Amino acid sequence: MSRTRPPAFPVGAVALARPRDPRAVTRIWWIVAAGAILANLVTTAIVGLSADQPAFPFDELHLLQLARLLAGDPMPEYGSAGYFPGWGILLTPLWWFLDDPDTVYRAAGIIGWVLAAATIWPLALLVRRMRLDLPQALTVAAVVSTLPSRAIQADYVLSERLLFLLVVLAALAAFRLFEHTTIWRAVVFAVAVAAVYLTHMRMLPVVLASGVWLVGLLVKRWQAALAGGLTLAVAWYAVERIGNTLNDVLLESEPNQSESVMKNIENFVPGFFVRVALGQTWNQVVGSYGLVAIGFVALVVLAWREVRRFRMGRATWLFGVFTASWLLSVLAWANDWNLWENPWRRLDSWVYGRYLDPVSALVVALGLAVLIRGVRTGVWAWATAGTAALFAPVLVWLAPQAPTWAHVTPVHIAGVLPWGFLLPTEPFDPGVIPSFTNENRFWLWASLTVLACLVGYLLVRRWALVAPVAVLALGIAGTAGADAWSDRFRAGEEIHPADTAAFEEFVAETGETEIAYDFSCGRPGGFPGVYFNKLGWSILPDAVVDRVDSNGEPNPPYDIVVSCVGDSNLRASGALPVEGIEFYASWVWIMPGELQDELRAEGLLID
Repeated sequence: MSRTRPPAFPVGAVALARPRDPRAVTRIWWIVAAGAILANLVTTAIVGLSADQPAFPFDELHLLQLARLLAGDPMPEYGSAGYFPGWGILLTPLWWFLDDPDTVYRAAGIIGWVLAAATIWPLALLVRRMRLDLPQALTVAAVVSTLPSRAIQADYVLSERLLFLLVVLAALAAFRLFEHTTIWRAVVFAVAVAAVYLTHMRMLPVVLASGVWLVGLLVKRWQAALAGGLTLAVAWYAVERIGNTLNDVLLESEPNQSESVMKNIENFVPGFFVRVALGQTWNQVVGSYGLVAIGFVALVVLAWREVRRFRMGRATWLFGVFTASWLLSVLAWANDWNLWENPWRRLDSWVYGRYLDPVSALVVALGLAVLIRGVRTGVWAWATAGTAALFAPVLVWLAPQAPTWAHVTPVHIAGVLPWGFLLPTEPFDPGVIPSFTNENRFWLWASLTVLACLVGYLLVRRWALVAPVAVLALGIAGTAGADAWSDRFRAGEEIHPADTAAFEEFVAETGETEIAYDFSCGRPGGFPGVYFNKLGWSILPDAVVDRVDSNGEPNPPYDIVVSCVGDSNLRASGALPVEGIEFYASWVWIMPGELQDELRAEGLLID
């Protein structure tokens, strides 16, 4: 073992023993690694070219507005379920130097691209534990980062790219702690896990699994385990307080995303759980071209070796974090509303992947590393048999029930969108078992592709270069297909400056810095907060938006109120609409006062 190689896993348990590559082969690996990294950078940059306006009025705008709040700038009222602030904290300095929200959004996208590129290095350091040379490990990290579930994140300004980097760093801290168990490394590990949680509240399973793992480390060195546990407890409490406090300032309420999970646990229905578990697991296997299956079997083997020796080691930590994250992701969606009752039918509710993707990517990397080492027949057989056992009920039971024709949010299920061109565009009755040509063929073709990949992995296992190059090619092609879906989604969902251009010009001419948005109107197009949040972003930095409800407040203390089309409760207080300005299913109403008198005299109001 070279001095620079970190302590390795017992690779022989899951992969063939291979002699060290000769120098000529190592040079080839450096070329492959450089090509894979370049391919990742170019692919994700191309994906991000269309990201010039927010497409998520909640997930993206919440953290961008939180960054503005932390920067000390005036900000509009805002509505969402609440998000933890890690990504928003990182973006705060943008508002110190930039005023234009469009420029802030593009700059945030560039920061995300840099973070995603930076993740390749620590992920490679993790993968080296599989006795890979550095160029091989870099190749694995770059290939995993180019798969659609990771690369499509470049099309949005979401927490996930920072989150993935922090998950990788937390894993690296866990591995280093086990390899040399000191108090300092235990504290660093606890802080790294807390940073993951600060970035996304759905990462609570990482905190819980890490806490249990630290308890297991008590037998190795109790002082370090105790220091890590205490630090983790304090850091968890601090993150809870920071997250809840900032959400309370921004939303005047604490985040409530965890309520759905608790409600689903209280009203647990096994059938719902099984459906979502099958769908989400299918997503992970298909989206990784089967690599997560190989990685998971290898992980179980390695973790079991640790447990048999009464050690809570590196594989045990990763196994605990992965399974806990999978369980939360399934529970979050396992209810009748998500599957059937919601009138806004969604396919992604059945095969959701976004919550698990940042953690499952580590298992995918493990799977690709095992292929490079030469997967053992037993590991491959278990992975392939498990995949076939998963696909059978998915194809004959789950797929016929799922609304394959329904709405898709690409970033939620990016891993399966390489086959998105097979999705139907029109609804059809349930009960259709997928075939090669019918409306439900999407499920069958995706599944067969993965089974073919698994067979191919066994056939080429003695040629280490083949699998990563092939998966890289599949990842690039798959990302291109998923990006086409993402671009179509953006075209319909992102903020279009032209929609509010006339209103922005009108507000600038009046000099008003505060306007109101009336929540009493029955606007089409989704949740009431969608247009409210979009408007609040669009008119920055000239004015901020506040929330009113004319049902209970027909005379709000604002000169300009964005209210209902045609008629409004505000009319009873003497408000008049502005002629020629309509956007977001709204008219602009002017309350009685000097501004109304001026605009009326100019003939700009409808009497």
